[in-house]
Amino acid sequence: MKNTQDLYSEHPKIPVAVDCVIFGYEDDELKLLLYPRRFAPHKGEWSLMGGFVQEDESMEETVERVLQLTVGLERIYVDQVGAYSDPTRDPGGRVISMAYYALIRIDEHDKALVDRKGGKWWPITERPDLIFDHNKMVEDALESLQNK
Repeated sequence: MKNTQDLYSEHPKIPVAVDCVIFGYEDDELKLLLYPRRFAPHKGEWSLMGGFVQEDESMEETVERVLQLTVGLERIYVDQVGAYSDPTRDPGGRVISMAYYALIRIDEHDKALVDRKGGKWWPITERPDLIFDHNKMVEDALESLQNK
């Protein structure tokens, strides 16, 4: 019998990523947490927080890792927005992404740490244009948030 890993060797290996849409509430205003992308393509442009799912972790574990490492957020409730799989969504290569969203009270988290990690809270109505299909993810997350 073949090794289990060999059973799928004829199929493409496509990276899977997560993207995190973090809404914050502060001073009666809804905000969105963004950060400048740290690598190509689109280095320096505004992005959601995200990362690739590692072989030994679930998507939810990836979300926890990404939020902790990039902006220091821990133990926040997240919900799935949906999958984004357009073959051309990322100019760096074929990547499937699962988006998650959360709504937090900004005053209950360490804003100085977010600043040190490069994050910025943008009023939802003043957010900049985002890379890839991140604008669509934000719109879909807003709709999900409103439906809840």
